[in-house]
Amino acid sequence: MGTRIEHEREPVDRSPSGLAIRHLVSSRTGSSQLYVGEQWLEPGERVLLHTHPVEEALVFTGGTGEVTLGDEVVPVGPGVTIHIPAGEVHGFRNTGAVRLDVFVIFPGATFARTEIVE
Repeated sequence: MGTRIEHEREPVDRSPSGLAIRHLVSSRTGSSQLYVGEQWLEPGERVLLHTHPVEEALVFTGGTGEVTLGDEVVPVGPGVTIHIPAGEVHGFRNTGAVRLDVFVIFPGATFARTEIVE
C-alpha cells in the first residue's frame, strides 16, 4: 500500500554539505528502491562538490542557481531537471535573492553515499 507524506510534518535533517534536507521517500517510509529528498538553499548557500556511486536527479522547483557538472556550470531554476551520472563531480548553489528549492532523487532507499571532493 502507498504512503501519504506531508512534507512539513517530516523532520529536517542535514545533508553531507550541512544544509537542511527532508527525507521524504526512503526505507523509513517503506521504500525499497527509491529515495526522494526535499532540499532548499537560502541565497548564497551551496552544496559542496561531491560524487555518488549511483545516478542522481535534481528537480528544481523554485529560485535560481547554478549546478557544476564536472568542468561545466549550468543555470537552474523552476522547470529544470539535472541528471547526474554515477561518479560525476557535481555541486550546486543559490545565485538568486530568494530560496532555491530542489528535490533530490536516488535509486535505492537511502540518501546515496557521498564523497566530498573539495
